[in-house]
Amino acid sequence: MSKKNKKNMSLYKRSLLIYSAVILLLIIVFAFYVIIALKNYEKYEVGNFIKDSVAGLSNKDLIDIVDQDKLEVSKYDKASNKKEAIKSIDKALEDKDKITYELNSESKDVKKPIYDVYYDKKPILTIKLANKGDITKIKILNYTKWEVVDIKSYIEKGLYSVKAQLPDDYKLYINGKEVTEKNDYEGGITSLLATYTDVKKQVTYEVNGLIEKPKVEVKNSSGEKVKTITKDGIIMVNEPYFKTDNNDEAQQKLITPINVLEIAEKYSLFLTADLQGYYYGFNTLSQYLIEGTEMYKIAYDWAHGIDITFTSRHRLKNPTFTDEKLSNFVIYSDKAFSVDVSLKKNMIVNNEDRVMEMNDRMYFVYYNGAWKLLSMEAV
Repeated sequence: MSKKNKKNMSLYKRSLLIYSAVILLLIIVFAFYVIIALKNYEKYEVGNFIKDSVAGLSNKDLIDIVDQDKLEVSKYDKASNKKEAIKSIDKALEDKDKITYELNSESKDVKKPIYDVYYDKKPILTIKLANKGDITKIKILNYTKWEVVDIKSYIEKGLYSVKAQLPDDYKLYINGKEVTEKNDYEGGITSLLATYTDVKKQVTYEVNGLIEKPKVEVKNSSGEKVKTITKDGIIMVNEPYFKTDNNDEAQQKLITPINVLEIAEKYSLFLTADLQGYYYGFNTLSQYLIEGTEMYKIAYDWAHGIDITFTSRHRLKNPTFTDEKLSNFVIYSDKAFSVDVSLKKNMIVNNEDRVMEMNDRMYFVYYNGAWKLLSMEAV
């Protein structure tokens, strides 16, 4: 090969190397461009942007956002003052996995959306965003560049709260401290039973201003730790009430036997004006009721109102009651229990067979030396 050819070959190789280097450099630049575009695309995805914005709040930001005068720091929390509380909040919000969000119901402008932000399901902030521009990268990546324009805080009540509903003789502990503030629980069947028997009443607790996730314990009257359940955000205990579907087993747990079906039949007869006694049988039924209760009032109003006079003309078949069943006994104490009652009352109305069914849960208490029907509910 001549010197001229060798020189041309050398020049060709050098040009090829330079060309290859330029191509490689362009590929690297494009790759970086794609990576940056993808990172921005991911960054400005609204969920990531909200979480990053919340997690990125500094201690100074929180001091500006949180109303210091309204900030509650519970005496049951590990933080002893507001300054420590802000630091704990700052640290807690770094946990993005606990941050969730949803579009605020009042958000109407798609370019200025409003989001409610939650920490471990507790509302902490409302954030308003603004669209700073719609961006397209490499023709396929389209995203909106967001900016936080306003933040409203609900952190003043803390990041955690504890709600509990427990028997009165149980104790609630948060971070090892006994919670002493409690209120009588208004409502619920146990509260009603406690009014007339020795069934333990229920009390409620609500503790706000907890910054760090609290350690919650419940102890019974003997000071023993008990297992709890959480229902609709409220800590409860499963009371160890005796339960059975067997009537004989249930009767053995009671202070004295009771014929539930006899009372259920009389109540059913009363509803159709078939019970013997004054005022369509009210005087007969009232011996099983407690005057002043809602159950007594309902029966009294039915017996003394006009509606009962419009009961369809009918006659009872023989046997009147069939398919009678008692189930789901719950023994609250030897003087209080509930039971599910089902039966069919067979009648003839306008020369046609008619069946009236009962499927109710009846609550009984032993009051003033006798069993009384305290309440009923459909099941």
